[in-house]
Amino acid sequence: MRLLRRRRSVAVRRFDAGRWVDDGTAAAVDRDGLTVATFNIWFDDYYAEQRYRAIAELLRERRPDVVVLQEVTPPALDMFTALPWVRNEYRSVSVVGGEAGNYGMLMLSRVPIADASYARLPTRQSRGFLKAEFALTGDRPVVCGVHLDSGKSSARLRAWQLRRIFRALRKAHDAVVLGDFNMRDAENGRITAPYADIWPVLRPHDPGYTEDTSINLMRLDAKNKERQVRFDRVLLKGTCWRATTIELLGTRPISADLPRVFPSDHFGVACHLDLCASASGERS
Repeated sequence: MRLLRRRRSVAVRRFDAGRWVDDGTAAAVDRDGLTVATFNIWFDDYYAEQRYRAIAELLRERRPDVVVLQEVTPPALDMFTALPWVRNEYRSVSVVGGEAGNYGMLMLSRVPIADASYARLPTRQSRGFLKAEFALTGDRPVVCGVHLDSGKSSARLRAWQLRRIFRALRKAHDAVVLGDFNMRDAENGRITAPYADIWPVLRPHDPGYTEDTSINLMRLDAKNKERQVRFDRVLLKGTCWRATTIELLGTRPISADLPRVFPSDHFGVACHLDLCASASGERS
């Protein structure tokens, strides 16, 4: 297991004059609501381009303010950052390859980013977390994209990783932590105040499985075993924002011609946050 604590800044880029360049502007903007989304896009080559384009279309339709993608390979990074609507509307922050392993994370944001960094976690699988501080009028919320170690045997390691992430965010008044936590239900008790796990808060009677082989036949074919788990989550900390809706993404095949091919082996998650009235009043 690699135990590397190094944290480093990550460039925030915007598309300008035909290329991605460092974004030196982070002027604060007003937002009364934010939509955040997470999607583990599956690094496998199996129908990769078609799957990535299906994920891109799901995101294009919804235009989340912040998107965090996991298992992003160099070809996937190139594809997503070449999309015209991404180039026109989003800033990008990425850690792909190198210290992140064979794949990594990409964050896309329509909101100005004041600062971004990547920190390694104690890990057996080259995992870390991508953190961005956003420039909003009267607030600097933090969004943290995560991908924790996988496997039942890594439960204690995931607890360690989660503590490390929460410690890194201890000074943030408002924070969203989202991504692939790889946590089973037995580990839910590790998410404690001041963090709220949004899916069971808003949809307590819906299991919200993000790996569900009763629906995702591609996942069933790949692993040849049944599984229903809620690996992918959105956590919220703070009093300025409240979650109002949450939904799964990518729960249908990519086309009628490919009924056993889904956008990913995971479903994505999208969550909308509203600025609380008290925070809005303080800002004005």
